[in-house]
Amino acid sequence: MYSWREEFWGRHNLFDSDEIVKEVLNKINLAKGFYVADLGSGTGRFTIPLAKEIGENGKVFAVDISKESLTILKENADREKLNNIEIVYGDISKKIPLDDNSIDVAFMANVFHDILYEGNESIVLSEIKRILKNNGRLIILEFKKIRGPPGPPIFMRISHDELINILNKNGFSAKYLGEIGKYHYLIEARI
Repeated sequence: MYSWREEFWGRHNLFDSDEIVKEVLNKINLAKGFYVADLGSGTGRFTIPLAKEIGENGKVFAVDISKESLTILKENADREKLNNIEIVYGDISKKIPLDDNSIDVAFMANVFHDILYEGNESIVLSEIKRILKNNGRLIILEFKKIRGPPGPPIFMRISHDELINILNKNGFSAKYLGEIGKYHYLIEARI
């Protein structure tokens, strides 16, 4: 049985155009061989392009709580013949099932508003600090705080200034990387 989120995103895929994905990849400067955690990966709209970007010596850990989404992601990765994606079932709001100091980039696309709404931001950000390498970065793609659709209701959205303040209060140094398309913005944070 699919969750409401899976049903929603199945009908409202904001990334039908690869322009948003390309724009994000151009702004986050991934290197070949990086280890990336796609936290809340869903069916892999970003996971697969991330895996292609970092090459066969890198690895993307696709972490999600939905086994159904991870199954679809695995099928898509197999179809693309990508061997550098590791499927990881887990609830990132409790513990991220990855090793300490193992990740170059933790990436979250349209996930943080849910974490904030559920009140789990301190746990998640602490876990991200744990898994990041010394020079690691957290990249967050989020919906602008404007009325939708697409995206969550306005009361769940967070402005880029609010997100930067939350990140800074949790031990990160965050900066705004700019707008992505009409509906999103991008934040980069370091420990």
